[in-house]
Amino acid sequence: MNITLVGFMGTGKSSVGRRLAKRMGVGWTFVDVDAEIERSAHMPISQIFTERGEPVFRRLERRWVKRMARATHQVISTGGGVFVDEELRGLLRASGAVICLTARPQVILDRVKHKLQMRPLLRSDDPLARIRTLLKEREAAYAKADLTIDTSDVTIDEVVERIWALLNPLLCKGWQYLQQHGDELAGKYGGQYVVVREGRVIACGKTHLEAYQKAGTTEGETGIYYIPPASRSTASA
Repeated sequence: MNITLVGFMGTGKSSVGRRLAKRMGVGWTFVDVDAEIERSAHMPISQIFTERGEPVFRRLERRWVKRMARATHQVISTGGGVFVDEELRGLLRASGAVICLTARPQVILDRVKHKLQMRPLLRSDDPLARIRTLLKEREAAYAKADLTIDTSDVTIDEVVERIWALLNPLLCKGWQYLQQHGDELAGKYGGQYVVVREGRVIACGKTHLEAYQKAGTTEGETGIYYIPPASRSTASA
């Protein structure tokens, strides 16, 4: 399984991701979608936008997200627009837990204003207004993450510990069960969350909370996972 960090630029995805990967322990690695795009294209993202256009950037982005979603034991930092894409959103949710990092618009601007020239989507006479507009446009997509954490007034380590506290109870051997029975579960529970305990599904629900409530308890070797629609065959914690 993976842990994916989504959210707007300047919310701390890369910084939190690096420390979270270390917190997860041996075998976990940190990967940054934007960094891989720049490495493979041999140019910064701002230059890709300028010389090749946003459609080319989005194609590269999709390629790298799909590649990362096939691997495991990664903390993935994504670009701010990745989770808006329905297909990529499904792949990331299917590969593991998705955490949305957010922050107030003014905080975001304060964090990125020293390198606005490197942020092609914020090229505007009023970058704060642009941030507000983009946040509004992406609000519905970001709301589909499993967890949301506001990073405005907390440290990187505090964010990491919050994520760890929320995810640790859900990381269990049930993941192996889901990988072995992906097609069967997708046909029966596609688009829902399931609670797995001791190699069997004990509850399901349309939301993480509903599944949790139906299970009654998540003590012991229990995990809560999202099952993607039947067209896909993996599931997420």
